[in-house]
Amino acid sequence: MRKKIITTLILCGMLMLTACSNNADDTMLELSSEPSAVITSESAATDTSTVEPEISSDPTAPVSSEAQTANAAADSKVTSNAAGTDNKTANPPATNTPAATQSAEPTQTQPPASSTPTVTEPPKPAFTETDYAAIIQTVREYGEGKGFIWDDSFTFEQGHQYYGRPSLENDGYNGVISMLKFHCDKIERQVGICYFKVVKHIYEGKTEFVVLYD
Repeated sequence: MRKKIITTLILCGMLMLTACSNNADDTMLELSSEPSAVITSESAATDTSTVEPEISSDPTAPVSSEAQTANAAADSKVTSNAAGTDNKTANPPATNTPAATQSAEPTQTQPPASSTPTVTEPPKPAFTETDYAAIIQTVREYGEGKGFIWDDSFTFEQGHQYYGRPSLENDGYNGVISMLKFHCDKIERQVGICYFKVVKHIYEGKTEFVVLYD
């Protein structure tokens, strides 16, 4: 009986050793297989890192940081240009519009003064001694025709009575003769037949003529 128990224990021990050896073999196999898997995954990662990633046409694919930065800069430039265009369109440059003035009563403006042409007097003729002598001779003949007696001794300074004093500057050549004849007519009406003389007299720069009578 004791032998059977010992035999049974020995068999059990052998079975346990066999099981343990099998477990150890399995564990060694697992350990030997894990490093190869790790090495394979590392080599795969190394190969993956050395190969440049293909640009995916899928819009949902992730984009690198540099591409994102370039795209962001381009988008900001387009956005700023669009904003500038919108600002120019929305806010046109201010124009100088005339300020609205309050309505005031219309002021009466004076019509422009008509410019009257300046009348220039013709230059006065220069008279000579010949003209003076012709005036005196004409009036003498007119008085002698009335019966007056010519007295060549009369002078203006002697204080004889006289009429006249027309001047060539104011009355002209014919005006002087007409005025002296008028005085002869006046003397004839007032005095009648008398002595007379026509003399030239300068007064204030003017050449005057006088009919002396007595």
